[in-house]
Amino acid sequence: MTRTGKGLLRTGGLALAMTALMAGTALSKDAIRICSIDDRSGAAADTGNESYRGLKMAVEAANAAGGINGHMIEMIEYDGKTDPQLSASFAARCAEDDNALLIIGGNPAGPAAAVMPIAGEYDIPFFMLSAGTDNLTDNPAPWLFRFGPRNAQDAIAYAQLLDQQGFKKVALIYNTLPFGLDSATVARKYLAEHGISVVAEEGYDIAATDLSPQVLNLKASDAEAVLVFPYPADGARVLKTLDQLQVGKPVVVSRSALLKTLREIAGPASDGILIPNTVDTGRADVQAFFQAYEQAYGEETQPTLYPVIGYDAGMVALQVMARPDVMAAIEGGDIQAARTALRDGVLAQGTFKGLQGKETASYSFADDKRHGSPDQDWFIFTTVANGGADLVPPDLSKFVPAH
Repeated sequence: MTRTGKGLLRTGGLALAMTALMAGTALSKDAIRICSIDDRSGAAADTGNESYRGLKMAVEAANAAGGINGHMIEMIEYDGKTDPQLSASFAARCAEDDNALLIIGGNPAGPAAAVMPIAGEYDIPFFMLSAGTDNLTDNPAPWLFRFGPRNAQDAIAYAQLLDQQGFKKVALIYNTLPFGLDSATVARKYLAEHGISVVAEEGYDIAATDLSPQVLNLKASDAEAVLVFPYPADGARVLKTLDQLQVGKPVVVSRSALLKTLREIAGPASDGILIPNTVDTGRADVQAFFQAYEQAYGEETQPTLYPVIGYDAGMVALQVMARPDVMAAIEGGDIQAARTALRDGVLAQGTFKGLQGKETASYSFADDKRHGSPDQDWFIFTTVANGGADLVPPDLSKFVPAH
């Protein structure tokens, strides 16, 4: 666990519009605690590390401007290691021992699902990030807000694109963890709605090292494209096997392929794949964010949803935190009333502009709708180039059915 207090983000063009929210002197006021619980060293560490950095940028900018009504924001960080039980125990610690105002995290679906009932038990808001399994928000939990897209929304986006590009038959290959199974389920539904048939499909154990039998079955089919729903390491093995066996069909990979780990392992075998992303690099504010990210951390990062989603969740938390009813509860020393006021404040405002999606899109929350991302104007497709190193805009004139 690490704790992050004051810091200074100099953006060189990124307008963070926080000044109006932050008045007063921080020296005499208690810090407001935010808990971050995410995978920082396990199978999905890329997602957790990048999201945490985005969140940290929002918090450090707020602290540099004087905090929220004079209160500094203290971040308490836990590495859930993609372990549901460990993540749940950290959530209880955040609520009981740390007296945090809210929990932010939950990129892998398993740990996110484990944190949800703890948030309900302790009545603490949980801002869930990129966990995509649909049923996490099918029955809205009272303390949950999801900032990333559901798997169904990814499916809507690529089904629309495949239809537009003239595809009629596809093959699916996926790992048999909840993410892979859920992705395949929603893929069948939305592909069918667009008149696209699934002519072959294969599931595999995430630890499988030889995927030749599954890939040969896909190659033997008359599929015009292959859709892959993996985690990073197994996804790289799928892409390498597709390349080695010369399948020769266009490939669409779930957002897992945005992760550096997958593309580094797959190398040139990942070049040319198509990936749904929720970051529009044509937006000036998105460009400024990634410039600030590189300045803050001293390294270039590809434009993916993971740092953006952490930043957006942090900005919403900071905005709602500044509401008078939340501040009154915090300054009255009533953390439970503050948590309730924060939850109710998100619902009262409902709509929030962030860096995800196209310029016209916004997050939208309601009592019966706890996934903030809309179905339309949220996805922008990207492709891989330069031996897996870069994410670049695709040339869709080349993304056509294989015959």
